Amino acid sequence: MVIVEAIQHNHVVALIPIFSALVGYLTNVAAVYLMFHPIEFVGIKPFLGWQGVVPGAAVELAKFSTHLIETKLLKLSDLFEQFKPEEFVDVVRPSLNAMVDDVIDEAALRYAKPMWEALDDNAKAQMRETVHKEVEGVAIKILGDFSDNIEDIVSLRNIVISTIKKNRPLMNEMFLSVGAAEFRFVKNSGLYFGFLFGIPQFIIWCFFPKWWTLPLAGIFVGYATNWLALRLIFEPRTPKKIGPFVFQGLFHKRQKEVSTSFAKTVSEMVLYPANMIEFITEGESMDVIRGILQHRFDELLDEYKQHPMASMVLANVDEDEVRQEIFDRLDEELPKENGFLWTFVDKSVDVFSELAERMTELDPEEFEGVLRPAFQQDEWKLIALGAVLGGLAGWAQVVYLFGESLTRAGIGT
Repeated sequence: MVIVEAIQHNHVVALIPIFSALVGYLTNVAAVYLMFHPIEFVGIKPFLGWQGVVPGAAVELAKFSTHLIETKLLKLSDLFEQFKPEEFVDVVRPSLNAMVDDVIDEAALRYAKPMWEALDDNAKAQMRETVHKEVEGVAIKILGDFSDNIEDIVSLRNIVISTIKKNRPLMNEMFLSVGAAEFRFVKNSGLYFGFLFGIPQFIIWCFFPKWWTLPLAGIFVGYATNWLALRLIFEPRTPKKIGPFVFQGLFHKRQKEVSTSFAKTVSEMVLYPANMIEFITEGESMDVIRGILQHRFDELLDEYKQHPMASMVLANVDEDEVRQEIFDRLDEELPKENGFLWTFVDKSVDVFSELAERMTELDPEEFEGVLRPAFQQDEWKLIALGAVLGGLAGWAQVVYLFGESLTRAGIGT
């Protein structure tokens, strides 16, 4: 037989399927690596060089992910429909009372020192308790205002996009974390599919040992293994039974696991209290917060003007100066860890649980949008890259494995 004779003539021929498997594996590993590396463009822009597909499109991918989150997973206006300020104020009461006590001591010693020092401890305690209740009432109104204006205060879109702009590698971390099993499958499938494709490659070589058959086969293997791996990750979206076997895209099969991973990644890397507080205490969000605070504290000061003792103190001070001092103090206190605003952001929405629960309930098409954009973005480049690398690997086989035998046999043209 021709196949037996080919192997007897050159035992290396029998290794073609193994080399094809290695070609498939290495091209897929390279494709996955180049999806995420390098972070910055290396080469001469715009075409002579390479930048990882994901970091290169990080902002666009962030916009897509944010659209999915805001429209399907974490619409804040819906989450805050059932928000109850009266219950939530119990959570912030310790930090709120501590801040109020500091303000009382500072204001009393500055504006009414003789009167304050003349009061006994019981009278001071009663006054503190009265102010605590009054400020707590204001806090309930403020929390209600925060809830009513939550989308003006917390812009998920702006937080996600600004975070990714500052830290492009973060998008890599997010996709690698969420799609760890899928990327591992892409790499390993190159080995399996490469071996299978190597069998007909081996047979063709036995009957037609031309120098160009291996590079051509390498191009096919590199292309096909990448293309097939990407298809099998997402297709079919729903289980399909063929004979005794049931097939479903790997990503869709792992929906519950992926949902948990995505929620964990987003809640720990992007929508965590420190990052959200940093964002909302700057720019337009803080303007909204200041407007709410100013309105409610103006109401409180107007009430104090009707209080006999408080009105005596206020009559001897510059009201605008008092307001400014209060707001300066609030600007200082609001961003503090475990402070009023921090606690509101941290406790009002359980980002992890909400995302995980809602993502688990997405239909297959919507769910696919979590990871699919990372592959779709310039996907053709990754498949083409597999073909190019496969062709080069095929050429290497010719040169290093069969170069000498082809020369002796006069087979090279």
